[in-house]
Amino acid sequence: MITVVDLGGTKIAAARVRGAKVLERRQTPTPRDGRFESLVEAVAALVAGWTDGPIGVATTGLVRDGKLSATNPGTLPVPPESPLVAALQHRLGVPVRAVNDAQAAAWGEFRHGAARGVGSLVFLTVSTGVGGGLVLDGELRVGPGGLAGHLGHVVALPDGPLCGCGRRGCVEAVASGRALAAAATEAFGEEMDAPALFRRRDPAAVALIDRAAAVLARLLSDLKAVLDLDLAVIGGGVGLADGFLGRVERVLAAEPRQFRLPLHPAALGHDAGLIGMADLLGADQPR
Repeated sequence: MITVVDLGGTKIAAARVRGAKVLERRQTPTPRDGRFESLVEAVAALVAGWTDGPIGVATTGLVRDGKLSATNPGTLPVPPESPLVAALQHRLGVPVRAVNDAQAAAWGEFRHGAARGVGSLVFLTVSTGVGGGLVLDGELRVGPGGLAGHLGHVVALPDGPLCGCGRRGCVEAVASGRALAAAATEAFGEEMDAPALFRRRDPAAVALIDRAAAVLARLLSDLKAVLDLDLAVIGGGVGLADGFLGRVERVLAAEPRQFRLPLHPAALGHDAGLIGMADLLGADQPR
């Protein structure tokens, strides 16, 4: 069995994985005090008793040379260039590998999920933030600086809301769970989260959700134009919310045929990152 961790902006999950099966799971809220040490201790507590081999960490944010930076500090409040791999190896006494969580999920869906047998795909997770991963001609694209697939920070609305990354009108600033919650709170004059917005049926709520779906559809259409991908796989709490994928598909259907991209829901659900990370880590081990 392989031990893996999914470090997100809302929760941290740890699991024991064999192949494409999660055999055991633990979970805890993500510390949001801005202290890197709190994240390290939370991960260490979750994997206690499971440190019998290398550990893989799929994390939100930018991973470069084993160091973690928050692309959007609002999603994960952590100091820039936090030495994630070195700190966990010192704390746990085992080798650690870390990659971006959406990159790991893209690989999981490619190897064991909705994109098996597909040559090139994009995975989008629409959750607290918006993350992405690219598998191109059967290879996971990470990039020299770990930035590949950070599609939540492609500009969708040039005059749109300011994103935590410093750009204005990013996909994440419009379509993420955090962005939808902020827009709903402003529109309705009461504190709301994304699930509460989806429960509403009035025109104003529908308009906010439709805007998010349209932004994602245009992003996918642009990716089709640039990379001629075979498939898009959508995951995350917002991405998998009832009816949301259909909204994205309806906008895509209005695009010229050559810019349309087939959509599949993430077959591995919320386990895509865990399973993908386990597969990546397993490939590192001697046979």
